[in-house]
Amino acid sequence: MKKQKTVRLLVATLGVGLVLLTGGCGSQKTAATVEEKYIPVEVLPAAVQTLVVTTNFSGKVDSNQNLNLVPKMPGKVSSVQVKVGDVVNAGMVLFTLESSDLQKAVDMASIGVRTAETNYQQTKEQIDLAKMNLERQKQLYEAGAIPKAQLETSENQASETPLQLAQIQWDQAKLSLQQAQDALNNAVVTAPLEGTVTAVNIKPGEMASSAQPAVTLTQLNSLYVALNVPENIVNWLQLGQDAKVTITSADAQDINGKIASLAPAADARTMLYAVKVAVDNPEGKIKPGMFAKVGMMTQSRPKVLAVNSEAIVTKNGKPLVYVIENETAVEKEVTTGLDTGSLVEVSKGLQAEEQVVIKGQTLVEQGSKVKIVGGSAS
Repeated sequence: MKKQKTVRLLVATLGVGLVLLTGGCGSQKTAATVEEKYIPVEVLPAAVQTLVVTTNFSGKVDSNQNLNLVPKMPGKVSSVQVKVGDVVNAGMVLFTLESSDLQKAVDMASIGVRTAETNYQQTKEQIDLAKMNLERQKQLYEAGAIPKAQLETSENQASETPLQLAQIQWDQAKLSLQQAQDALNNAVVTAPLEGTVTAVNIKPGEMASSAQPAVTLTQLNSLYVALNVPENIVNWLQLGQDAKVTITSADAQDINGKIASLAPAADARTMLYAVKVAVDNPEGKIKPGMFAKVGMMTQSRPKVLAVNSEAIVTKNGKPLVYVIENETAVEKEVTTGLDTGSLVEVSKGLQAEEQVVIKGQTLVEQGSKVKIVGGSAS
C-alpha cells in the first residue's frame, strides 16, 4: 500500500512538471509571435531637389584642323623635312620636289619677258619716228609736194596697232614668268598653320601627286568628339552645354567638354543628328581616332519632390509608396514624373519630409506594424 502511494506521488509530480514545462513553452511562443508582427524597414524622407538625367554616348575623336597636304603639281620628291610626331609652325618646310626643270622653265620665261620688253621698246621708237615723219608728210601734202598715197603710207606707219600687239606679247611673257615662278615655289611645300605631323606618305625619289596625301597635319589643341544622337534627345541639347568626356586609351577621365555644333537636320541614312563636343587636351595625350564616352544632361526638373526609386511599388497597375506613421505602414498612391534611375519625381500623393519605405516595401501592406532599422528618419 505504501508502495502504490509512492508511485502515485511520482506520477503526480511528473504531471505537474510537464504542465509547467508546457506552459513555459507556450509563453515563449506567444512572445515570439508578437515580435514577428513588426516588419523591419528602412526609410528616407521625401525631399525637394533638382533632378537631372545624364545620357552617355559613344563617339570618335577628330580635329577641327586635320589637313591632308598634296603638292599643287605632281613631281618627284627631292627631300622630306619632317617625320610623324613633329610639331611644326606655319611656313615651315615639309617637303620639296625636284626643281631643276622648273628652274629652267623660269629662266626661259625670264628670257621671254626680256625679249618681249625689247620688242615693245623698239616698236615704240619706230612708231614715235613714224609719227614725226607723218607731221612732215602732212605739211608737204598740204603744199602739194607729195601725192596722197604717200601721205597714207606715212599714216599707216604711224599706227599704234603694232605697239598694242607688242604690249600684249610683253604681258603674256610676264604672265608666263609668273606661272613658272609659282611652279618653282610650289616645289617647296610648307605648313599652312601650326600643328603636329600625324602622317608622312612620301619618300625621296617617289612621285608625289594629288592622288594621295603626302603629309597630314593636325592641330591637337583643337579636338572634338563626333557623336550621333536620336531625335528624342537632340532637342534637349544646346550649344555651349557642358559635357563630361572619358577617353580610356588616353587615361583621361571626366574631361571638360562643350557642345560646339548641332546639326539642324538628321543624316538621311541613319536618321541621327551629328553633334560635336569640343574637348580640352592640355597634356596632348588625346589623339584623333580615339574612342570616347560623353555624358550630357538630357533632361532636368528643378525643385521637385522626389523619392528613392526603390520606394515605388506597382499595385493593380498603379504606382504607390508606403510611409511610416506611428510605426504603421500607410499606403499612398502617387503620380510619378521624371525618373533618373536613382530618384523619381512625385508630383501628387506625397508631402515633403514624409518617411518613405525604401527597404522592405514589398513585405508591408496597409496597416502593417513596422520597425525602422535603417535609412534616415529625420
